[in-house]
Amino acid sequence: MTIPRFGIGTYKLESASVLQGVINAVLPIGVRLLDTAQWYQNEALIAEVLETELPKHDLERKDVFIVSKVHPRNHGYENTMSSTIESISHFGYIDLMLVHWPGMHGSGEHDMKTLRAGTWRALEELQNKGSLKSIGLSNYTVDHMKELLEYATVMPSVLQSEFHPRCHQESVRAFCKEHDIQFMGYTPLGRRDLFEKEIVKDVAVKYSITPSQVLLKWGLQKGAVVIPRSSCPERNVENALSWTDGIELKSEDMDTLDQLNDDHRYCWNPELL
Repeated sequence: MTIPRFGIGTYKLESASVLQGVINAVLPIGVRLLDTAQWYQNEALIAEVLETELPKHDLERKDVFIVSKVHPRNHGYENTMSSTIESISHFGYIDLMLVHWPGMHGSGEHDMKTLRAGTWRALEELQNKGSLKSIGLSNYTVDHMKELLEYATVMPSVLQSEFHPRCHQESVRAFCKEHDIQFMGYTPLGRRDLFEKEIVKDVAVKYSITPSQVLLKWGLQKGAVVIPRSSCPERNVENALSWTDGIELKSEDMDTLDQLNDDHRYCWNPELL
């Protein structure tokens, strides 16, 4: 399985017009990965937009790479099986299905280890049937992944987790490298405070690129697949240029950006699950 190195996040992209604008902006410049989730409640809409827009670019379903995720409330074999079959129905098949979170609301009231094992077994079976081309994890910690190794018959191909210069995820990425799991970083731009840091702006000036492009290049050069999200077509094109413009940050600038690390998370912390 070959995973595109750059993709588009679709969280909170919930209208056909917005999705059409984003998709029609990025397809001509080679972006093929779209990241969604049951939680986002836009799988069906994305499928509908792709059905109408792909032919305009002489593309077919097989030309795009769809990532989706099992909703935390659907943990367990039966819930995962039924909800994932519904997700698959929108796209015909799914290129990569992830377990969105290792826990769920009220995790303390459930045997999460048993539920996680059931979730993974359902995904393995759907992959064996060909409905899922590959399966993986999202927001799993090293301990969660070690637990999965106890029962998995299919290794996860991807781990998706928060990743930016303030959150390096070093132990998680080291585990992924050891077990040949591709790391995929979400929220690669952090929040406004990150791309307004003087360090980031100075590097941007040095290369005549934007702060967001600096942050995305940092993630790409760390070996991650990056999936920034924006509802603005122009911003998505700007972001994608970080992958296609051929500019590479020098090692000293990567080291400078590394100094921003303070293990800060803008999203939920899965270590609490």
